[in-house]
Amino acid sequence: MKFYVFLIALFGLVFAKEQVKSIAKHHLKCLMQNPKAGIYFANVLKLEYPDVPEVNSHMDCVAEKLGVLDPKTGQIYVDRVAALLSVDPNNAEDMDIIKNCVVEPEGEEVTVRSGYLCILNSKLRDNILGA
Repeated sequence: MKFYVFLIALFGLVFAKEQVKSIAKHHLKCLMQNPKAGIYFANVLKLEYPDVPEVNSHMDCVAEKLGVLDPKTGQIYVDRVAALLSVDPNNAEDMDIIKNCVVEPEGEEVTVRSGYLCILNSKLRDNILGA
């Protein structure tokens, strides 16, 4: 576990962007809350997100700390996701991608993992890598 904490801290120091440092800091806090997710850290670095409870709860934790997820309702805030990804709210095409990815059809559960993977598989992938 200490090795994973070191990697996250190093990851945060290597990148100069404040947003990346902030995200790395949230990853670290969430790993401290859920140390079992640490065994999947190498996967996460490769943008692989196994569908296991540890990874899903870790993703929810990071999203909550970033302010894109309401922990009480499970609602994902489209405008906050757009801001995190540096998407111009006036860019209808990119906003539609985010809306379609984070808003599930009625009756289905909205999850951070499914929305994130949807965005990761869209043209907004570079925005995620830059975030």
